[in-house]
Amino acid sequence: MRAVVAGIANQQTRLPVEGFPHPYSPARHLPGRIEDAVGGVGFNVAAALARLGAAVDLLAPLADDPPGRAVLAAADRLGVGTRLCTRALDRTPRSVVLVDATGRRQVNTDLGGALAASFDPAAFRAAATGADVCVLGNLDFSRPLLPAARGLRVPVVVDLQDVRGPDHPYDQDFLAADTLVMSHERLGGRDLPGFLRALRSRSRASLLVLTLGADGSLALTPDDADCWRTPAVDVGPVSDTTGAGDAFTAALAHALHGRRLPAREAVRAATAHAASRLARRPARGGPPR
Repeated sequence: MRAVVAGIANQQTRLPVEGFPHPYSPARHLPGRIEDAVGGVGFNVAAALARLGAAVDLLAPLADDPPGRAVLAAADRLGVGTRLCTRALDRTPRSVVLVDATGRRQVNTDLGGALAASFDPAAFRAAATGADVCVLGNLDFSRPLLPAARGLRVPVVVDLQDVRGPDHPYDQDFLAADTLVMSHERLGGRDLPGFLRALRSRSRASLLVLTLGADGSLALTPDDADCWRTPAVDVGPVSDTTGAGDAFTAALAHALHGRRLPAREAVRAATAHAASRLARRPARGGPPR
């Protein structure tokens, strides 16, 4: 399977907290518990696809600085191609993730000038020609890539990050994707099946999936009378849920366009894969399961 992924790659610092809201303290001593890594939705999806055996090219805006070089090194270790990544930013994006004892997290992101970046459409078309799937974040630099991929007849999966509603003007271009994946986290209090039906009426997607964390997911295709639910897999206590949605998106793209599974089987496979990634993270103070 060949995949092209466009999205953010960044330096990521994981900082444990006791809970939310986090109480003020003038100093905290956390020996061995502040962790630096490479993250970002684009990098996480590309890394997950590579672990699943796909040949992956990543498009991400970077700077020629230590965090940018760390991204390139991490991608190289995974076999993820970075020839399409730019090095024109003044500063590579960064994030600090606060994680509490129950696994809840708050992602604090500094994207710098990344959202104003652009990629060479000809280079993207050359990389995407013959690919099995393109996975795009709903970012401004991805907008011209979606019609380019569709012109090549390459299926497109879009992660609608921070989705707010079916009529949000920012997301309308991305509703032309073949598959839409999104989280429920900013849709509190909404009729979620109604939200998915409204989004389906505005999109051309053949599959829409709304992830619900520990409650699994809701999904809808053009032929469904109503949404169908896929339960989550119980893996016990989890120390950190960061990246679970990215693992789900990557595994869904792999199941649909690598393994060619039907929609319901693909969602079940993606759910199991995301759960397996969480299960490998030890609960605080405990061994990996």
